[in-house]
Amino acid sequence: LCWVFQRQQRFLLWQCCAYALTALPFAFQSTAPTEMLHRYAAISCTLYLLGGWFMAKCWADHWRVPTQASVSLAIALVTLINIIYYNDNLLARVHISSAGIGLIMLLPVLSALRHRHSPDWLDKVLLTSAFVYAVMTITRPMIITVLGHSEFEKFSDSVYWFGSAMSTLFFAIFFTVLMAATAIRATIRQLRNERDQDSLTQILNRRAFYELAHCRLADKRLYPMAILAGDIDHFKRINDTWGHSRGDEVLQLISATMQRNVRGLDLVARFGGEEFVLLLTRIDLKEAEQVAQRIRFELRSDHSVLPQNAILTMSFGVAPIENAKQLESALKEADDLLYAAKHAGRDQVHVSGNNYPDICFEHTMPNPEVSASHI
Repeated sequence: LCWVFQRQQRFLLWQCCAYALTALPFAFQSTAPTEMLHRYAAISCTLYLLGGWFMAKCWADHWRVPTQASVSLAIALVTLINIIYYNDNLLARVHISSAGIGLIMLLPVLSALRHRHSPDWLDKVLLTSAFVYAVMTITRPMIITVLGHSEFEKFSDSVYWFGSAMSTLFFAIFFTVLMAATAIRATIRQLRNERDQDSLTQILNRRAFYELAHCRLADKRLYPMAILAGDIDHFKRINDTWGHSRGDEVLQLISATMQRNVRGLDLVARFGGEEFVLLLTRIDLKEAEQVAQRIRFELRSDHSVLPQNAILTMSFGVAPIENAKQLESALKEADDLLYAAKHAGRDQVHVSGNNYPDICFEHTMPNPEVSASHI
């Protein structure tokens, strides 16, 4: 049911397959006479192995780790060969099939443990539970044997089968709830991203910028801050000359360039049209100017979107923020400085507190040391 409504969460489909393929032999072995178990042992084991592999694929898709299909196939073949060889030995078949199924499920868990360091508690619970279940599947027959419950004359009534049924049922319900919660959370995150991000450039929109900016401003450790207001020069001319699709590529190039030149706690937003705003933390005005100059220089030097004879330029206004109450006033000051830069000739950076002549003079490359320190 979850997969029907969450088709993009493919791991739910693999979990459905795992449950279905496990339920078939489980139901057969729970009701069939013991003498029939020998006849269909290879078929039952094959279905169990497939169920284990689909569960492993479910986890691997969720964690985005390799499924290791070739290794799983090798384990399955070795397991089936031994099942056929020990066809008359029910206890041996139980140990062999459990080891094969558990090892297949353990493969993506080990990959996730090596490569993933997610701080998310739900992901940690899933990873821990998957590891416990895989190890328990491998060791369950040995534990039952050590405890002295190794009699399998009436297989479906044995202590081993009761323990297997209860543990499998518990983990099946647990993984169902856990994976459903994971899928729902992923959907909520997707909706939040669609709400907060500009669909074209994948950076913050105006609403999300204000929400996150207030969080940054509440942290006194991030001061001093600076606001950068940027606007593409002659953007209408770009759209009219090369088309709106080329204009979209320009917007994407600018957003990517800005993101390369900021740090983790800085904010980059598209306020609409060709206007961008950056909130830079732990930075003074001189360094903020260097960031704007660096972005401007990179855009002037980039010819991947516009033809070689066309130069992409931006104008910037830079204003300081010294306390949480200055956001609106800083945005207005940066916006005024931006339009002053536009009227002064475009393709330049105007900084709060400086006096500028009405000529375009700032075409020098920014100091790379200051820019690099901010990045």
